[in-house]
Amino acid sequence: MSPAARSDKEAAPRYLLVDGHSIVHSWPELRSLHNRQPAQARRELIRHMSDLHDSGRWRVTLVFDGRAGGKEETPKDSLAVLYASGVQTADSIIERIAQAHAGQGEIGVVSADHAEITSVESFGAFGLSPEWLRDELRAAGQEVADSLEKYRRKKLT
Repeated sequence: MSPAARSDKEAAPRYLLVDGHSIVHSWPELRSLHNRQPAQARRELIRHMSDLHDSGRWRVTLVFDGRAGGKEETPKDSLAVLYASGVQTADSIIERIAQAHAGQGEIGVVSADHAEITSVESFGAFGLSPEWLRDELRAAGQEVADSLEKYRRKKLT
């Protein structure tokens, strides 16, 4: 099921697996920053994905190649940031997660790699583009801003 077809009343969780370096190299501003300061480009993407995760629209897992494998320590129910080890790739981690969670809710995978999208779709996940992710971030940001405005108006009355 595509994200647009989901009704707000459905209770199944929505998982978003994001190929970090694919996004960094797809978004011009992050690609430019990555050329000068790779760690800063990753931190900027982590910040964006944290905002999306915190909006409640998705449970987001961000996966990067490199950094000798591992997971950043994060509080329960917060954004998960994973790093592939030397013998793994971000793609292989994303595929393993998509396969393990197949049938347990909506699973979207964001990548510019068409082979990766084809692979995860074979597990029942749906592929999403870096452009879709940018639009989703805007929509989530607007939704949060609208909710805050509504809360402020309600509080003042």
